Amino acid sequence: MAADTAAWGKCNVCKKPIAFGAPYVKCTVSTCNRKRFTLIFCGHECWDAHNPEFNHRDPAYTEHVAPAQ
Repeated sequence: MAADTAAWGKCNVCKKPIAFGAPYVKCTVSTCNRKRFTLIFCGHECWDAHNPEFNHRDPAYTEHVAPAQ
């Protein structure tokens, strides 16, 4: 349980925790980045798994770093 409290968030595909200060990727499609519904992924492999499910016309992602604790 302690691993979950040390995580900033979790990947929307594989559910692995994303630690504070760790890199993550975000889908650039506006419907995936709403204020109350933001999809984040631990890497481009999980983003690739998300892409066919949502069938985006112009798929892309941006790389980010989780905030420091």
